[in-house]
Amino acid sequence: MLSTAPGRWTATHCWILALMCGLLCSVAVNGCPHKCSCSGSHVDCQGQGFRTVPKGIPRNAERLDLDRNNITRITKVDFSGIKNLRVLHLEDNQISVIERGAFRTSNSWRDSA
Repeated sequence: MLSTAPGRWTATHCWILALMCGLLCSVAVNGCPHKCSCSGSHVDCQGQGFRTVPKGIPRNAERLDLDRNNITRITKVDFSGIKNLRVLHLEDNQISVIERGAFRTSNSWRDSA
């Protein structure tokens, strides 16, 4: 290993630091909620027994499947920060309350049957 004077960074040190920062930022933005599977911009949380919309949905999600859970309430913050969401599946849940403004987050909603 090459030694350097204290306080000096080599190009290798900078490269390693940049790579680590990139990986950590990617995980923070594109992490997948516990018990869900994520592939690209598709988040699949079907049939996992969720009572609420799971936390940590990636910001780049375009499709979110929450079918066959026990979700009872949709809050105005459940989809905040998910600006590209186009398709949302909520079939076979127990939803009885939808807060005002819950679906204002996305301008690109698309009807999907």
